[in-house]
Amino acid sequence: MLVEKITSRQNPLVKRFRRVRSGAEPHLILLEGVRLVEEALDSGAHFESVAFTSDLEQTDRGLALKDALQRVPCRGAELNKQVMDYMSDTENPQGIAALAVRPHFTLEQVFDREPQLLIIADGLQDPGNIGAIVRTAEAAGATGLLATSGTVSPYSPKALRASMGSALRLPIATSQAPEAIVKACSESGVTILASNPARPEAPRSNSVIYTDADFRAGVAVVIGSEGSGIPSRALADAGQFLHIPMAPSVESLNVASSTAILLYEAARQRNFVFA
Repeated sequence: MLVEKITSRQNPLVKRFRRVRSGAEPHLILLEGVRLVEEALDSGAHFESVAFTSDLEQTDRGLALKDALQRVPCRGAELNKQVMDYMSDTENPQGIAALAVRPHFTLEQVFDREPQLLIIADGLQDPGNIGAIVRTAEAAGATGLLATSGTVSPYSPKALRASMGSALRLPIATSQAPEAIVKACSESGVTILASNPARPEAPRSNSVIYTDADFRAGVAVVIGSEGSGIPSRALADAGQFLHIPMAPSVESLNVASSTAILLYEAARQRNFVFA
């Protein structure tokens, strides 16, 4: 890694970090903080650029990371704190940020691992929630995640931080058409289970308590938002509806919490055997 010193906000590399942060270059992702950059290194991510400040050298862990990055063939830049604060997406930068090539998976590649345990994120808008869902999905042994068109990107800076590196390892296909997902599930013999973290206004005839559902074979769990539920009619009508019992005083669960409940029920039924 060749290192240059940058002290101006107008430097082209600083502007590039800002563009990636805003989503203007979707083939790249912004990684911030020691932990996330470490995870990217361990995951074999392809780094384009690394920026750091003298703060990185204040700990042994930071020094070790800087040393490891010296062997990465990418552009490097040492910034002052003011420039790092300007291009960072976090309130308290840890002295390091990087640009890396975004992982890319097709619909077919996500369906390629068996037995499938997939999450379908439909219409989710909070990056913190989808990041937490990705992290839980990897922990519980899910084989992939599909995000429909209109769902917030699991690769946005906040989502990446919330996933704690899981988005760099879990196969994720974004901007998928609901109809294409339903077709792929049908062709692969994957059962669609639909869940809404909010209490349904009226019970469905095909609704079951989530512990009565069969998660042992190929399954895709559709997760909608707390407020609007599952917006895609094709997904909402495609499979069995899962009901999570709640006390009468509670209107809804956080979407990440409800996903965790369902995924760990699936893990329990699969005897906690992870790929």
